[in-house]
Amino acid sequence: MNARVWPLLAALTVSPLLAHAQDAPTSCGDLEACLAASRGGHYEVAEQGLTRLRRGRDAAAVTVALGRLYLTTGRYEEAAALARPLAQRGAVRVEAATLLGEAEASRGRLDEAQRAFELVLGEPSAHRARVMLGRLLMRRGQEQAAQLPLMALVQAYNDQSIGDRDAEGLAYVAMAAHMLDSPHDANDAFQASTRADPTRVETQLEWAQLFLSHYDTGHAEESVRAALAQNPNHPVARALLARIKLEQSLDFVAAAEELERASAVNPNLPMVHVTRAGVAIRDMDLEAAEEHLERALAIDPNDLEALSVRAALRFLEDDERAYRQAVRAVLAVNPRYSELYTIIAEYADWEHRYPQIVEMAREALRIDPTDALAHATLGINLLRMGEEEEGLAALREAWRRDRFNVRVYNLLNLFEDVLEPHYETVEAGPLVLRMHREERAVMGPTATSVLRAAWDDMRRRYGFTPTTPVHVEMFSDNQHFSVRTSGLPNMGVQGVCFGQVVTALSPRAGPFNWAQITTHELAHVFHIQLSRNRVPRWFTEGLAEYETIIARPEWQREQDHRLWLALQSGRVPPLRQLNHAFTHARNAEDVTVAYYASSMLVKYIAERFGFERTVRMLREWGAGRTTEQVIERALGVDIETLDADFRRHTQERLVARADDFAVDFGAHTDVEAARRRVAQQPEEAEAHAALAAALLVNGEGEEARAEIREALMRDRTQPLARFVAARVAIARRQPRTALGDLRILIESGHDGYEVRLLQARVALGLRNARLARQALEAAARIDPGRPEAWDGLYEIAGQMNEPQLRQRALRAYVDLDQHNAGRNFELMQALAERGDWDGVREYGLRAVYVDPFNAEARRLYAEALLRADEDREALTQADLALAAEPEQPGPVHLTRARALVALRRMRDARAAAAAATQADPSLADAARAALSP
Repeated sequence: MNARVWPLLAALTVSPLLAHAQDAPTSCGDLEACLAASRGGHYEVAEQGLTRLRRGRDAAAVTVALGRLYLTTGRYEEAAALARPLAQRGAVRVEAATLLGEAEASRGRLDEAQRAFELVLGEPSAHRARVMLGRLLMRRGQEQAAQLPLMALVQAYNDQSIGDRDAEGLAYVAMAAHMLDSPHDANDAFQASTRADPTRVETQLEWAQLFLSHYDTGHAEESVRAALAQNPNHPVARALLARIKLEQSLDFVAAAEELERASAVNPNLPMVHVTRAGVAIRDMDLEAAEEHLERALAIDPNDLEALSVRAALRFLEDDERAYRQAVRAVLAVNPRYSELYTIIAEYADWEHRYPQIVEMAREALRIDPTDALAHATLGINLLRMGEEEEGLAALREAWRRDRFNVRVYNLLNLFEDVLEPHYETVEAGPLVLRMHREERAVMGPTATSVLRAAWDDMRRRYGFTPTTPVHVEMFSDNQHFSVRTSGLPNMGVQGVCFGQVVTALSPRAGPFNWAQITTHELAHVFHIQLSRNRVPRWFTEGLAEYETIIARPEWQREQDHRLWLALQSGRVPPLRQLNHAFTHARNAEDVTVAYYASSMLVKYIAERFGFERTVRMLREWGAGRTTEQVIERALGVDIETLDADFRRHTQERLVARADDFAVDFGAHTDVEAARRRVAQQPEEAEAHAALAAALLVNGEGEEARAEIREALMRDRTQPLARFVAARVAIARRQPRTALGDLRILIESGHDGYEVRLLQARVALGLRNARLARQALEAAARIDPGRPEAWDGLYEIAGQMNEPQLRQRALRAYVDLDQHNAGRNFELMQALAERGDWDGVREYGLRAVYVDPFNAEARRLYAEALLRADEDREALTQADLALAAEPEQPGPVHLTRARALVALRRMRDARAAAAAATQADPSLADAARAALSP
């Protein structure tokens, strides 16, 4: 792949962020000042000034400027009304006709828009009219006709009619090159435009669209932020930033905030309503999506993106007739709009409809065989179905047609430069495992054993055999995993299931339980296929978590405390909207709560109604029924009853946590809401305490102190205020003040796990080990099911030389934190020294799951298995310990010799004993003893 140019570094280079705009003006007295105010996003000031100036001598130019402001702020009809009389004749005829065309196009009046642009097409200065006409003709599928105005712009650049200092003209050349499918030329022209005028907002926004069309969200964000530095209120900039947030990290909360800012300026921007519809679709709130699309299409009935998203909505509703009708509606506007299927595929991807996406990509190519994006979509999704040969061929065709698609570049580079030379496959019956060549000797047998057992167990319980082979690919590098999964780096997850292909990180990529992750993802294979790709996210994630809970008790998440707090503060959405808990999570803790709440709900369903009912639910979704119908048919209750019953059951199960005082800072993020509460309840201590908490969450520690004083002046034991006060005191390095606040909390009846952890933290800072131990022991008594207190006690016991406490804390901690390989191994060593081989056997199996390349852990596990008369498995583990290339192979050979003797394979045992002696002569006596009858 060395011949390829790296798109992100070499080809699409964007200018640095620009300086912030000047302070806001309060008025404008002439046309230039008002234009500057408008460019800076001070639309009210500009509008007031322009309205006054229309009575002056530059009335025509002022009117066009006012009309363009109306266009930006979504008053399209008013903009057209201002431009129409000026478009026929006069000094501003070109500008007015262009404005008229844009205003008509913004309302979907395409014929009227085209006539307006054509009024001035013959004028040498009508560069904007030409680029907008080209865009309109492209929108209508008239690509050949669009060539004429777009190539006229290229010619104007070539003959120097548009010069190197003409920032506006150069931007139009760039836009034309983009539409003419010349991204390199477009990028060069955008760079030239920015050099000529670094402050031009439209240049940056159009440049961002070029980057986004090639999945380069990083540079797109730089361009948008450069635009916002000049105009922080530009609605298109805000709407684009919302989309970038969604593309980069699925940050629905941040996207919603950006969309709100965009619609505050322009409530009639279809992009805003379409993006909101897309968010609603990802939530599977199809009714809300329909409402947003209706708003978009009421503004512009011919908006191709809105029409395409409506087709996606019909597809996800499983209404084939309505779907085909929606597709025809798009193609009636533009018969060449193959991007229709790419848009639908984006939403189908969210719902795991990969086979249908492949068909959509092929439909797109029937419309336009040159559509590079359709070739890319086809290739990516064939890879997700395990069809690698055909998928790579499609990606190579996409690359041939578009050398700037970052995803295509990354995937081809991964397969050709990484997977082919460095990865191998392992056939495991219905499973095909892919892993790094250096990991195969250990992970091949280990992963085969774990995943085949999980497969056989699930196949029996679900009464279903998925389509095979199922590919499980384990990557030793996080970037390689991310690219294989999404085409882009830095996904931030550990495993993904596509229905017939699972991608995951291998143990060498990070400290986590690989067996739990791959078992979780393998469960999704059953859920996705059995439901015909229609299972909602909350159920499949909850059921996959439940699978790991019943597979191994230590694999369960210990998150009851977070679930309790979320229920108390109302942060667990109703069952109808439970998908929102995943898509609208504000931080990692919210994601954790979403997974845990879903797993507890599925566990409740399985235990109350029987596991076979969960399988029936999957089949009901597969039959195309809604979640409400699925619950009623499979469980015999309605969705509201199930929701209420689960909440009541969970409240009863967790009621003891009411005595464990804790602050749910996730419920204190809205500072403005907290300020309003204080304004309404100025004498309520709790209101001031809540504001202090919100200020602390948002980094306003000094103001939080003032609210703490207000709260404690009204109630000196107000618990929220005292806890926030302790946090603030710690931040200010006032440990004794913090201890005082915590003491008052405890004495006033507000003791709790997190209170005691904070007390221990402060005590350690003061080098008071005795107080720290007391606090940690109290925390462990309050909630023995959380690991932090045991971890602290383990460290304290080491400092205080208390081996019994240290061992007790270590074992408790390891039982709770399944991912800590180092601590698990330390516990194994301690148990072996005490001769507790049953314990070594228990934690040895856990070592296989979290630390499979630890040869000594494998050897100890093998010794424990020998003492349990599991000789064959002992030999397997000893063999794998050797495959892990131990630093001291002698003891491993000796353990192999013992296992071989137990299996009566004396010739092999003598060879193993000899190998032990050769590796470590000091083992000679032990080797002879191992061979004795």
